[in-house]
Amino acid sequence: MTNQDKILFENLKKEVAKIFLDDFPSVNPDISKWKGLDIVYFQESLRQKVKGNVSEKWFYTYFKSEFEKLPRIDMLNLLSQYAGYKRGWAEFLEYQKNTTSKANINLSSKNKNSKYKIQEEIIENSLEVNNDKSNVNNSKRNLYVLISVFSLLLILFGLYKYYFYYKSNYTFCFYDSDRSSLIKSDLEVIIEKPGISPEYYKISEGCFSYRSTIDTLKMIVGSPYYKKDSFIVSLKQIREKGEENHRNFKLRPNDYAVMLYYYSTSLNSIDESKKAQFINQRKEELDKLIDNNALIYQVYDSEVFGVEVLDKKKYIDFMTTPTTSLKNYVLIASQVNKNNKISLIKFKIQKNEN
Repeated sequence: MTNQDKILFENLKKEVAKIFLDDFPSVNPDISKWKGLDIVYFQESLRQKVKGNVSEKWFYTYFKSEFEKLPRIDMLNLLSQYAGYKRGWAEFLEYQKNTTSKANINLSSKNKNSKYKIQEEIIENSLEVNNDKSNVNNSKRNLYVLISVFSLLLILFGLYKYYFYYKSNYTFCFYDSDRSSLIKSDLEVIIEKPGISPEYYKISEGCFSYRSTIDTLKMIVGSPYYKKDSFIVSLKQIREKGEENHRNFKLRPNDYAVMLYYYSTSLNSIDESKKAQFINQRKEELDKLIDNNALIYQVYDSEVFGVEVLDKKKYIDFMTTPTTSLKNYVLIASQVNKNNKISLIKFKIQKNEN
């Protein structure tokens, strides 16, 4: 692959990312930093806009690592059409060629204009020598006018920044309702506004900043370890009362999900002499927690083998066997039935991206 091919593909990736950011503004502009839900939403966006798809493996190969040759022409056509080039890769190449040609023409024109500008300045300087006294007086008047206008603009800019920037920026934080501590695990936030498509955010530090000039918004917050909840936030009330642009919200923990996570992480830290007793105790506790007919799914990142269904016994054996895999246990979803027993578990073993 030539350097020119690499530059062209990098330009295409930037245009693809720009289109995706129109619908998902919270995503990192650098396409190589996307992962997890970012890739899932991108795949869905491709299907909606151009009725095409790229696999997660393909995404990691061409967008997140070095590669030796360009993708196949059908994939280049797909990405080009997503970026707005209806005829695909060929139209994208034509656009890039035209853009380069215009840039060269503009550079040549700029050099000529610079030459004419220098000549004009020489003539103007000669005239100024003959009218020095008059120009000094005019310059002073103009300077006073410029200072006054500039001062006024600074004041207006300060007011604008305060009312339309600072007063339109809000910080939302989420706390555990039982422990009153800031939630540090991953949270998914959906913001709904009238007449606009929902916005999706993933946060991991408990707080996030959001800018909006509307009066009211609805937030739906969920996590595998916390019960999904929704909040109506009156931004207009905050602005009118002059209150601090900061709001805290409490989420109720999903106790069953928290217990499953605890069981997956505590086994390897137990002393060897007490491990056998601990394992038997955990098996009994899990047997009481999980319904006999529970649906249990293990999700794989592999494209070949995506989901495996486990029975209750196999899952309990897995959760009580000391392995390094348990350290990477990630609960995706869980449900509790009317008998207060876990009826659904969906989990995966997170791969180490390093």
